[in-house]
Amino acid sequence: MFDRDNLLRRAELLRRQKRFKDAERELGIVLQSDPEDVDALIVLGHCKIDTKQFEEATTILKQCLQYDSSNKDYVFYLLAFACYQQGTNKTALDYLQTALSIFPYNSGYFALAAHIHLDDKDYEKALLAADNGLLLDAENVSCLNARSTALLRLNKKDAARETIQEALSLDPENYITHTNYGWHHLEKGRHKEAATHFREALRINPNYAYAKQGYKASLKSKLIFYKWLLQGNLWLSRQKKNFRLGMILAIWLLVVGIDTAGDNTPLQLLCDGVMVLYFVIVIFSWLGSALANLYLLTTKHANYILTQQEKWGARMVGLSLLSSIILLGALYRFGTKYLFVPAIVASFSIVFNEMDFPIRIFREKGRVLFSHIILATGLLCCLLACFNLLLATGLASGYALIYLGFIWSGSVRNTI
Repeated sequence: MFDRDNLLRRAELLRRQKRFKDAERELGIVLQSDPEDVDALIVLGHCKIDTKQFEEATTILKQCLQYDSSNKDYVFYLLAFACYQQGTNKTALDYLQTALSIFPYNSGYFALAAHIHLDDKDYEKALLAADNGLLLDAENVSCLNARSTALLRLNKKDAARETIQEALSLDPENYITHTNYGWHHLEKGRHKEAATHFREALRINPNYAYAKQGYKASLKSKLIFYKWLLQGNLWLSRQKKNFRLGMILAIWLLVVGIDTAGDNTPLQLLCDGVMVLYFVIVIFSWLGSALANLYLLTTKHANYILTQQEKWGARMVGLSLLSSIILLGALYRFGTKYLFVPAIVASFSIVFNEMDFPIRIFREKGRVLFSHIILATGLLCCLLACFNLLLATGLASGYALIYLGFIWSGSVRNTI
């Protein structure tokens, strides 16, 4: 006769140790005796979530709801967690609401709700959920982390710092807390202090992607243009979606209005300066990260923190910009009629920034496929310039239109 309770305890311990196959083997023994054992099904469902087998996890957990159990609130919580992992936050909140209606005294449920609201950029609700969780358990580190992030996004930086220091004092080895502390420093422009916390987070968990992202950003912040770009992006990320979209439209209308008002007036020079500044900001918003990655390729950190995609993207962006400079010098003696060629080659830098590497020609979808089409069109323009300048110039005009559409749609997509 097997010891069911001992098998379940062992399976849960194995799951926590990330030995999922071993855990599922222990659970299989229990479920072979009783396929309706809810406790075993719950642990199995959790294993499936941990291994990102969300469809199987959802099927197993919904099966649990068909049987009598005192753990239904936890089943709804796990369903919410599975939805959160897949990015379906509305469904996750619905499941969480059901879990809390059954048992409103688990601080972990409030912690998950707080993190979902953070994802949705609803920082007031995130703060409320975190505070409710802390009323139940003042030492819940997940709630403290969510609270500090919400306070930071609400520009209550002193309270955010106090909260995150409290979380760190409760659990100095918590890699999530160190990561949040790193981002807190980045928000304030202190990239050296941020790098220290990101390194500590990666020491504890070398595979934590959010810490790697932060460490990468802290290293690139040594470059002043990237530091400004990062601060702008962090500020923008705190704003509501409608505000971000409206800001893009307002800036564009302002630039167009200034340009129109500046015609044949003493303000022409000022208007031209504003236009140049606008386009410099746009270009750096697209290429700043890739150029910073190009810098990181020259450091000892490249192999650890840059993916192959980022390495190739940086190389191709650098190659296109260098090639355009060489072509500009080579073609300058022919006058302005050929200068559209280096301009097109330079424009490839943004196209490469959108591509997947290694390149699978015309075998991608969406914007990646669109970038292939733009690259092919631009290369055709450059090739035609060697044989038929008039035709190449006409095609270049069409290239400019689709390229601007590509840039504009990408700006809107990245903002919302």
